[in-house]
Amino acid sequence: MRTWNTTTGLQNPHHHGGSQPTKPADPRAAAATLPGSRPRRLRWRRPLLALVALTAAAALAAGCSASGSGSGSGSGSGGGGGIYGGAAPSGTTPSGVATVTAASSKLGTVLVDGSGRTLYLFEKDQPNQSACSGACVAAWPVDPTSGTPKAGSGVKASLLGTITRGDGSTQVTYNRHPLYYFARDNGPGQQSGQGIDAFGAKWFVVTPAGSAAGA
Repeated sequence: MRTWNTTTGLQNPHHHGGSQPTKPADPRAAAATLPGSRPRRLRWRRPLLALVALTAAAALAAGCSASGSGSGSGSGSGGGGGIYGGAAPSGTTPSGVATVTAASSKLGTVLVDGSGRTLYLFEKDQPNQSACSGACVAAWPVDPTSGTPKAGSGVKASLLGTITRGDGSTQVTYNRHPLYYFARDNGPGQQSGQGIDAFGAKWFVVTPAGSAAGA
């Protein structure tokens, strides 16, 4: 008698050949070969790859943010040039006992310190009283001294004096005018602060007579 196998078709029970009956195909293997199908082992990779991509993007964004903060931070703090801009002055305010002397210049004979740097007066000041502090002093450093200032050539010693500032430091005066430097005068003989109107009044180079030069 012949029987019908739902998987392999018509079978002959009396067939005694050397080969064994064909085993039914694995439905899962058949499904894996269907057009458009993908192995199951690839399905779980999609969410994993998406998670890896998101993590990498977040790390990249954090790195860019830190770099931007650092650069903003390394360009803000370092490029100052004082209230008038430009490079920081190379000259420094002297220390010790101050010397005031006279020197010839394009404005005539004017007061300078012992190194030849120009000295200024501020028209806003009152006799023996400075009206310059804070940002003003950053742009117009005072002429300091640790003792009685010395009179050099062409200077009247009787006009030299000192005042005590609010911070306790001592500033040189001449004819009762507190004396200052200009931060953008980088060396001896420079007079770039002459006639500047800043912090409420004008600044002038000082004559040996104790008045404003060119005023």
